[in-house]
Amino acid sequence: MSSWRDSLTSIPGTVAQLINESASNLLHVSSSLGSTVGLGGSGSTGSGSEGGGSEESGPQSAEYRALPIPASLVREQWRLIFTSDANIQDLQAAIAHCRDLVLLSEELSEERRWLVRHLVDLRYSLQELEEAQEQHSLASDMVVMNAIRAVVGHHFVPHHPHHGKRNRLQAAAKRHYCDHCTTIIWSVVQNSYVCSDCGFLVHQKCIDSVKRVCAHVLVSERQHPISEICPEIGLASQGYKCAECGTMLNIKNTWIEPRLCDYSGLYYCPRCNWNDSNFIPARIIHNWDFSPRRVSRTALQEIRLFLNKPLIRLEEDNPKLFVFVEKLCAVKKLRQNLVHMRHYLAACKIASELKLVDQQLGVRRHLAQSNEFYSLNDLSQVESGALIEFLQGVFKAFNDHIRSCPMCLAQAYICEICSNNEVIFPFDDGCIKCDQCNSIFHRVCLTRKNMICPKCIRIQERRLQLDRMKSTEDDDGVATDDDVTPAE
Repeated sequence: MSSWRDSLTSIPGTVAQLINESASNLLHVSSSLGSTVGLGGSGSTGSGSEGGGSEESGPQSAEYRALPIPASLVREQWRLIFTSDANIQDLQAAIAHCRDLVLLSEELSEERRWLVRHLVDLRYSLQELEEAQEQHSLASDMVVMNAIRAVVGHHFVPHHPHHGKRNRLQAAAKRHYCDHCTTIIWSVVQNSYVCSDCGFLVHQKCIDSVKRVCAHVLVSERQHPISEICPEIGLASQGYKCAECGTMLNIKNTWIEPRLCDYSGLYYCPRCNWNDSNFIPARIIHNWDFSPRRVSRTALQEIRLFLNKPLIRLEEDNPKLFVFVEKLCAVKKLRQNLVHMRHYLAACKIASELKLVDQQLGVRRHLAQSNEFYSLNDLSQVESGALIEFLQGVFKAFNDHIRSCPMCLAQAYICEICSNNEVIFPFDDGCIKCDQCNSIFHRVCLTRKNMICPKCIRIQERRLQLDRMKSTEDDDGVATDDDVTPAE
């Protein structure tokens, strides 16, 4: 019992001794931290003499970190010291300001010493931040490059059918099929890729098995749509094989239906020809036939890529179409007028500032540059009547500007046959333009003159007069030379 009593009585003394020892240790640690923590706002501890650092670098680091900011620079502290969330612009501004303060400070002063060391720290921090951002950008570029996969001319990128669509239920209800295996792409559970050039859609698992060359490559090589109507060569010339994937099209093992493409004239298997229907460019050019015909998948993609390219010289390929198709004659007349108007608008400063041509035509500037080239989309709109309405709206906008603009009115013409003060333009209905001198007259007035331009007559007479004057001068020069020779 006495031993238990002695142990109980000794507990308060032991507790008091532990408290005293912990308090003394805490005071020692706080004093050592106060001597090693820098007052410059960096918040990093120095390496003491008892640390793992060397004896040469330890005291130097402790001396630098313990160096307080001079009192004269306290007001500049907010422009010189930053936390870890500072960006490149902040560090560059701090470096520039610190450099200016170094130049303004006195030599061998405490301010210059602190500023120089702080300038070195800022530059190291800026270098580390720039390297980190460069590595991050390189990593993001590598992710983008890895996301693009190139196969037989295709540039496949991840396909997100629901991205950016408000009605996701309708987007989910629309079915997408793989252009390689012809099965459904379940976008919820299956990844898919689409070619950014031709729109070839494929499962991720089918990318490496794709054999169809990108339609964009074929368009770049061919440069024009096929001008022959269904140039069929026969199944025997193809070796009884699909023109795309090489599948045998015979009845030796199993029967596979050969399907003819009306655009290329080649036979394909059901995987490569889904019996899609589309108009054929050659039938439009030669027969003005817009009826849909069955084409293969690669032909469909190729026609879509040719759709908005103005490559067809319709008047050169089939000039008789303008005789039998009245809509083409109206479109040709409107385009000729727009070509004349474009010369006025190109020289008008006000129209250039308003960007009138870009606002009215947009990407279809070829309609006002010449009346020769047509695209497949233009021809289809000629048949539907949409192109005539579009050109009439453009003509009205251009006409209103030219007749109200003082700069454009200054380039107008006056018929010199009738001497009427009414200004006329080459795109007016009752006017005609001389092909030789580009003068503008009333059609009725020039008809009364038997289509003989008076300005061309004056130019011809002036040339004859100049020729006579030159011949007379030459004769006089020869005569004077003959008179001088005997005198000598």
